[in-house]
Amino acid sequence: MSAGGGMNMQSSATPSASMPMEMGDMQNMSSSNRNEMMGMMNMMGMMNEMKMSGMRPGSGMAGMPKSALPGFPGVSHLYHIGATGFFLDHADHINLTPDQQTALSNLKEQALTAMSHSEQQIEQAEQELANLTSADQPDAAKIDKKVREVEKLRSDERLAFIRSVGNAATLLTEDQRKILTGAMQLATPAPSPSAAMSPMSDM
Repeated sequence: MSAGGGMNMQSSATPSASMPMEMGDMQNMSSSNRNEMMGMMNMMGMMNEMKMSGMRPGSGMAGMPKSALPGFPGVSHLYHIGATGFFLDHADHINLTPDQQTALSNLKEQALTAMSHSEQQIEQAEQELANLTSADQPDAAKIDKKVREVEKLRSDERLAFIRSVGNAATLLTEDQRKILTGAMQLATPAPSPSAAMSPMSDM
């Protein structure tokens, strides 16, 4: 149950984060689909967490110094937009350069690789927790410690992903960031001279 790297986040084969999944279904999925689904579920969870907490880029988050995240004054919700695909899903809209696409792809790959490693740690800790809670004489102290360990791993994974999205946002130009958030529209091409001089009868 690990989130693999380098996959297409917009794949139609990826189940919705809200779709109920049975454990048997998860085990029967191919490794690629399972990894992609876990990555998407984690990203959706991160986006929902940011929306529920009212986080805005540059405003800081609980337990994290403001200086730990890139801020973009006057450009809100940039982290939410980048969480779905590290801005690569908006390549045409904001005219990403080849160098930008390469750099963003590398960041996305690194973030998903880190998520995969984190998911492996969480899975192992969850198994250890299952062993503790299945004992005929459960040890409350050990269970308490393991539950906190699992949640710490999940928190660290989420914060690392948010930082990665912030780093991706720094690779965009100011105009690209404004276009993404609706603060600036793409310039409308000027009409050609021939069109401007067309006779009224042709309209």
